[in-house]
Amino acid sequence: MGQGLISDDVINQIRDRVDIAEIVGQHVALTRTGQNLKGLCPFHQEKSPSFTVSSSRQIFHCFGCGAGGNVYTFLMKLTGAGFPEIVRDLGRKVGVDVPESAGGYSSEARTQLGRIERLNAAAGAYYQRMLLDHTAGAPARAYLDGRGIHHNTIAQFQIGYAPQEWDGLTKAMLKEGFTPADLVAAGLSIPRDQSGQQKTAASGHYDRFRSRVMFPIVDLRKRVVAFGGRILGEGMPKYLNSPETPLFKKGQTLFALEAAREAAGQQHTLIIVEGYFDAVALHQAGIRHVAATLGTALTAEHITVIRRFASNVVLLFDPDQAGVRAALRTLDLFVNSGLSVTVVSLPEGDDPDTYVRKYGADGFTTLHQAAPSLLDFAVEHSLRTAESGTVEDRIRAVDAVLRILQKSAHPIEREERIRLVAERLGLSQQRLIDRYPTLASEETRRPSPRPAVTPAVASPKPKANPEERDLAHLLVQGSLSAEDLRRLSPDAFSASAYRRLIECALQHREQDGRVSVRGLLDTLINDQECGSLVSELSMSEQHYDDVPAHIAGCLDTLERRGRERTMGALIQELKAAERERREADVHRLNRLINEMRIRKAGVMPAALTSAVKE
Repeated sequence: MGQGLISDDVINQIRDRVDIAEIVGQHVALTRTGQNLKGLCPFHQEKSPSFTVSSSRQIFHCFGCGAGGNVYTFLMKLTGAGFPEIVRDLGRKVGVDVPESAGGYSSEARTQLGRIERLNAAAGAYYQRMLLDHTAGAPARAYLDGRGIHHNTIAQFQIGYAPQEWDGLTKAMLKEGFTPADLVAAGLSIPRDQSGQQKTAASGHYDRFRSRVMFPIVDLRKRVVAFGGRILGEGMPKYLNSPETPLFKKGQTLFALEAAREAAGQQHTLIIVEGYFDAVALHQAGIRHVAATLGTALTAEHITVIRRFASNVVLLFDPDQAGVRAALRTLDLFVNSGLSVTVVSLPEGDDPDTYVRKYGADGFTTLHQAAPSLLDFAVEHSLRTAESGTVEDRIRAVDAVLRILQKSAHPIEREERIRLVAERLGLSQQRLIDRYPTLASEETRRPSPRPAVTPAVASPKPKANPEERDLAHLLVQGSLSAEDLRRLSPDAFSASAYRRLIECALQHREQDGRVSVRGLLDTLINDQECGSLVSELSMSEQHYDDVPAHIAGCLDTLERRGRERTMGALIQELKAAERERREADVHRLNRLINEMRIRKAGVMPAALTSAVKE
């Protein structure tokens, strides 16, 4: 059997039908480099791509943090889902049935997740029916038409309508077999005794969303995980989101990311806006690499998600003070994250929705091309305060600018910006530089902000001699002949991870005596001791002038070292025998040592080898 209760046959069928490059490419912006694909690692912070995917071997490896594995490993590490859930999801995509009992996921939590998922899908269909209803949906259709939203865009984003009726959704879902507890768990209904209202409602519950245009929030697995609603007419809050549920975490989710990820990967850029209509309007205008926050500030988890798809980020917030503050708050999240961030400022009175309807995609492209970096945007904001304020304001603003510049890890970048700031304010550049130590000491006393992503710390690599590493590399590349393998011994390798690799390789020899590389990778790719080593060696590109000669040389070196270790052990044993006056052992050991010295440059004959083991 495979992992859990899922058979190896099912696991292998699914893996053979998917292409890891296609799956990874849905989450990481990849570019082709030789035979492999490269991108920024989604599992740690880096500025230069070290995350590599091999279509031919169906594995991935990050040379920065050491993460590696197959398509199952990637999705488990990326989503946090368990192995059975990943297998089941991939199985549905490629048409391989995975028994529901497989994986031991019959727990109450698993059942609840499944019911919330099905309930959200049913609720989304209900809201769409209500929007199309001739009478009930008329106000919402008129509103969407007034916002310039086309019918095909409504269909693409599955936009719906929650009617004014107090418990319309609740009654509809109860008829479909869901329970009041299901509706509460999904955040779609609220118990009446919590409402403070005197209304009566089905089963003592009322709908959370009423008289609102509804936007399903879809995750990267294409599941409806929550909803956002924009009220029709007056009322507060203008926008209302589902509460967090076992299926929905607001600080990890971006609206329309599932629709944007392909375009974001192709352009290596993701545009971040603040509202549902902003995202929808830009998509409708043909700007498809756009996602929106859900009424909250960007979080470290958001940055981690964004890095899977893009290396460039465009912040497109409203031009009012709230929008400026929202952009400035992201500085600590993005600084030194490996992402290039720019800020597009819209004309006063416009938001992304209204601007793109006026000027179209070309108008936005013009703004984008002139957009400053997030660092420059933050500096400019502080400089405007310095130029227009009192002396005290200017001092505070200068300190703010220097603190911003301190966040940059690039000394040349800092120096150039300090020069520009000094010129702008008519101050001495040296005076600004002299101010740095004081601010630096203040910063060290402050609590450190939570990092946006895990620091780039590589996993410890097993130490091995060059000959050992080269032989292991050529082994997983399938370059060792049957004769080479007969000369290969796990005991000749100094590191346990290498010994484990060689032992397993010798167990995966085919009828012709060569190693089945695919079988070896399947066995070891997730091995705790040497999985990372195997993925790294599989992805490493190293040139050898003469492969057979290099293999022979490495084997000769390992055998020579083995003989030297044997010689050393025999000498130590001889000394012990002499001290203990074991004459027979002294005679035997002297004979073996003398024969080894005579044959120092060659290979020990079988008779001598047997004698050593006596």
